[in-house]
Amino acid sequence: MDRYWREGIEAVSINEICRRANISKPGFYREFGGEDELLDAALTRYYETVLAPVMATLTEDHPFRQTLDSMIEFATTPASSESPSGCLFAKMRTARGHLGPKTGEHVDQLCEQGVAVFAAWLEKCAQRGDITLPTSLESAAGYVDVQMNQMLHRIAVGEDPDTVRAHAYLAFSIFAAPTEIPRGC
Repeated sequence: MDRYWREGIEAVSINEICRRANISKPGFYREFGGEDELLDAALTRYYETVLAPVMATLTEDHPFRQTLDSMIEFATTPASSESPSGCLFAKMRTARGHLGPKTGEHVDQLCEQGVAVFAAWLEKCAQRGDITLPTSLESAAGYVDVQMNQMLHRIAVGEDPDTVRAHAYLAFSIFAAPTEIPRGC
């Protein structure tokens, strides 16, 4: 998971994985069956350890801005020795055409699941009066998904986190409740 996340899916070969793990190629194929199954296992592990906890914050009963701050902080955190920059899932979405059928289907399912979580979060925030939906709930959830994916991609390619953060807040300002829009705008 870490190698795919740090180096990219296309940059890590099965031979390199076997060398780094100090296992034989036949042993690799006995364990995983093939690269598609390994990528799917890496995505499952990434979802369980990274994405699920982040997505869980969207189900908590916090004000929109507090949750948004957490999401933007997650997406724009630069690489460290503990975690690479960007998001393995976002990288897999970008490389969707190069994935095997099992991993590709898993990516599609996680995309749908993510958009559904974003929709539930936005709906809850709109009902509370934290935000105004400028479009249909479905379109708004898709917009959040695109913005999050874009932030993660920009950080992964080394863009300045402060700039990406500033652009994210601008993009999410479309959800500002009418009471938050400054006079004269």
